[in-house]
Amino acid sequence: MAQFLRHDVRFQSGGYNPHTIHLQEGIGIFGLIFAPWGLLGIFDNKPSWIRIFNRFQYVLLFVLVLVYCSDMVALRLCDGWATSLQAQLKPNAPLYAISSKGLCALARFNYTVGFAVDFCVNLYFAQVVAMYIVKVESGPSYFIRFGSSHYGTSEHTHVKFHDEKVGEPFQHIGPTTFRPSDMGMRL
Repeated sequence: MAQFLRHDVRFQSGGYNPHTIHLQEGIGIFGLIFAPWGLLGIFDNKPSWIRIFNRFQYVLLFVLVLVYCSDMVALRLCDGWATSLQAQLKPNAPLYAISSKGLCALARFNYTVGFAVDFCVNLYFAQVVAMYIVKVESGPSYFIRFGSSHYGTSEHTHVKFHDEKVGEPFQHIGPTTFRPSDMGMRL
């Protein structure tokens, strides 16, 4: 949140285009609401809450791409920006700083590599959450539950079956297999 008060792009991803300089931060602040909501959805086994958090993750990915594209448009104007009339009429401090030092090509390259890493990591997290939602909604036959026993102590070694209609996978495997030595056969 402190980034709203500072105009230093070194501590944020994006910020070369003045129109989208605070877009990622503005959307990211909503993560303070959606992240705990998704975590509560995991704890309480509520896939709809987790799905809301997952949709927020995909909105963040969209905003990340939008800011990257708009910044690359601004960085195309970087070469010669420091000496142009536009720099005086519409000041852009981050663009002026890299243009005056002649680091435009390096800034574009580093920004693209940073964007690629940031996007891939966030996409991976969003896909893992989406796969988790599918698994929770498929209703596995049991969940590990750390409830208490009838004596009031924690019974963490037992698994509680929640849906007896689904059954367990061993019911569908077939007859039990034996080793030849168990049946008295010699090989």
